[in-house]
Amino acid sequence: MSLAVEPQTDFPAVPEHNRLGLNYRLPIPRPKVRGVVVDYHTHLLAHRHLPEWIDAMNHFGIDAFCTMTPLEEAVRIKRDLGDRVHFIAIPRWGNDSPDWVDDWLRRLECFYNLGSRIIKFHMAPGTMHRNRYDLEHPGIQRIIREAVDRNMILMSHVGDPDLWYQNRYADTSKFGTRERHYQIWEAQLQAHRDRVWIGAHLGGNPENPERLQELLDKYPNLYLDLSATRWMVREVSLRRDQMRDFVIRYQDRLLWGSDQVSGDNRDFDFLASRLWCHRKLWETAYIGPSPILDPDLDLDHQPVLRGLALPDEVLQKIYHDNTVRVLGEYGIRFQTSQEVESSVKT
Repeated sequence: MSLAVEPQTDFPAVPEHNRLGLNYRLPIPRPKVRGVVVDYHTHLLAHRHLPEWIDAMNHFGIDAFCTMTPLEEAVRIKRDLGDRVHFIAIPRWGNDSPDWVDDWLRRLECFYNLGSRIIKFHMAPGTMHRNRYDLEHPGIQRIIREAVDRNMILMSHVGDPDLWYQNRYADTSKFGTRERHYQIWEAQLQAHRDRVWIGAHLGGNPENPERLQELLDKYPNLYLDLSATRWMVREVSLRRDQMRDFVIRYQDRLLWGSDQVSGDNRDFDFLASRLWCHRKLWETAYIGPSPILDPDLDLDHQPVLRGLALPDEVLQKIYHDNTVRVLGEYGIRFQTSQEVESSVKT
């Protein structure tokens, strides 16, 4: 019997990001990493969100990050943070005007001029249905060619949680099937085998390590990021030993990211809850309830977080080495640990 439920609105009046009443301000040691700790996958949406954002990053030992930030906010953030931040080029979300391709291309050029060397294609089932395009669309192919001509890393969100395929995407005539979505992606991976391609959220299918293993073995240009807090907590924890073996086996092909999203009502505690969960999940042997409410499960079946307690040498790679190496091959440089420490003090 599936535990999936329709999203609820009648949860108890406790913060969804702190069901356990944790004090996220308690001291926590930095990750055991030589060099800067990089959060590869974030969404800093506005310059005005910087104080809480940087406060949470500093507290949890995160030195630098890549972000999908609206172009209109990017210049001020870059001015303030320098090489502590790098942008992943994105379109203007929700742009359904006839010139959406040209607008995306203009934004791509602007992001490139700001130092961006990564472009993101959000191809979740709901997004493809709403926007009426996928990776095969002629307009998307034009944008991919432009990014390749500029020697940029390709990145995509393909797939979504299995629970979503069971409920919100159950109408396959409207949303398609997971198998078809991955066929389309694989065709692009094959077409661009000489180009680094990063699959967000463990390739969009942490529920299926066998699929991920097959993809990584078949496409040496493919890397996966470990982002999305509730999704990773739920699905990685459910198959803790299998996923630990997977991460260790593919330790050179994984980049850590939180999928942190800023917001006007997202204070330090909200942002801290995501970083707390990630550090518990990857670094420790913690076994206990997640402090973050999972709206995809009912109250009687909330996730148990089961930490992978990854070896230090694996943490070194997913927090630092892989991101710095892969992005460095495309000209992206992060501040040194000393530069970050100096900026934190000031």
